[in-house]
Amino acid sequence: MLTRLVLRNFKRFDEIDVELGKTVVLVGPNNSGKTSALQALALWELGVRRWNEKRKGQESPKKRPGVTINRRDLSSIPIPNAKLL
Repeated sequence: MLTRLVLRNFKRFDEIDVELGKTVVLVGPNNSGKTSALQALALWELGVRRWNEKRKGQESPKKRPGVTINRRDLSSIPIPNAKLL
């Protein structure tokens, strides 16, 4: 379970640190960063998924090389039900 969201130099945020509880509701005026926070989480999930695909069950290396995320990888995330937002 995620307990904290830290964004640095992402979109309009210089740095933001938000503690997350069991239930999270993003509320705020237009252009306050709600969608940016969701996009950051989606990018993180994509990076973790790519990292795991690259490792293919092997132990974590001592040095952590990154994974590449291209623009083609960025698309709308299908949400089957608004209750899942």
